[in-house]
Amino acid sequence: MDENKFMYAEERKTEILRLLDEQERVQVADLVELFQVSGSTIRTDMRELEKEHQLTRTHGGAIRNPQRSFEDKPKVRALTDEKRRIARKAVTLLNDGDSLVIDTGTSCLAFAEALLYSSVKSLRILTYDLQIASMLSEETDHEICLIGGVVRNGFQYAAGEMVIESLRTFLVDKAIIGTTSFSIKKGYSTPNIGTAELKKVLFSIADQKLMLCESSKIGKDSFKLFGLPGDTDVFITDTNISKDDYEQLKQQQITVITA
Repeated sequence: MDENKFMYAEERKTEILRLLDEQERVQVADLVELFQVSGSTIRTDMRELEKEHQLTRTHGGAIRNPQRSFEDKPKVRALTDEKRRIARKAVTLLNDGDSLVIDTGTSCLAFAEALLYSSVKSLRILTYDLQIASMLSEETDHEICLIGGVVRNGFQYAAGEMVIESLRTFLVDKAIIGTTSFSIKKGYSTPNIGTAELKKVLFSIADQKLMLCESSKIGKDSFKLFGLPGDTDVFITDTNISKDDYEQLKQQQITVITA
């Protein structure tokens, strides 16, 4: 490809990472042929990417470093357009009179916000998220049950054994769950151990589990697993999901909805 002769170093490095996202491993010899540059040039690109923790060099090539997600404090989180589209789609799956439990997190906050504009009636809602409970109790006529416990410092939700034990005494029609990261092979994960334990309980008390997951979270891992891919009944994501990810989810008998 003659045009590759004129690629700048940053363009080459971006393309190398794109190839690693697709195939997990690249060889120096293949990149020399692709970019029409010397092997030493490719190895320099790889050394720089390794310093940035983007890849790990191997004999004759490189592999992609695992992409990990870390927990942000709520003040730096944003209700993105993708979160809002996913939330609006999730609300359309509710029926009048449903009982549901709503997880904490910005995806679930977006879901609660979408409920304010929904015509669905007579919901019975459990949540341990203070902001969600306050918003829905003030702005809707739904029955809101706030599960109490120790409030996690810096976050607007209750956690710990008191919350877990209380949740286990309920049975609901639907659980609305968010995740920090999702691996199609490994499952759902989050950085905080206590939060993971809360989410596990949600899977156990709901007839139907709805996962709200932006496509940007797919292919990433966090510290603590809380569910396998097949634990979810409905996986709601945005239209930026790759065709390959979409097909792999469908193969696991998961209902995938894009918004």
